[in-house]
Amino acid sequence: MTAPSAKVRLRLFWKAAKTARHKADYAELRRQFLECARTSGLIAAVHAISRHGQVDVEHALDWALRGLDPWGSAEFPIE
Repeated sequence: MTAPSAKVRLRLFWKAAKTARHKADYAELRRQFLECARTSGLIAAVHAISRHGQVDVEHALDWALRGLDPWGSAEFPIE
């Protein structure tokens, strides 16, 4: 079994953060999700395909915590 691509992992990370956005303080959620992204290897995986791993993950996370979709629902309809 192969692991999901970095793009799919990033979108699933976004969805998890969007789901959790009302469960705790914004700053605490952001801290916890960024730690998870680091320890899971998501930032490194995104960095391997875009050279902006940390920035791209932070961007997706910030959008998620605001309830926004940076890709548009037509591109990745997982909701």
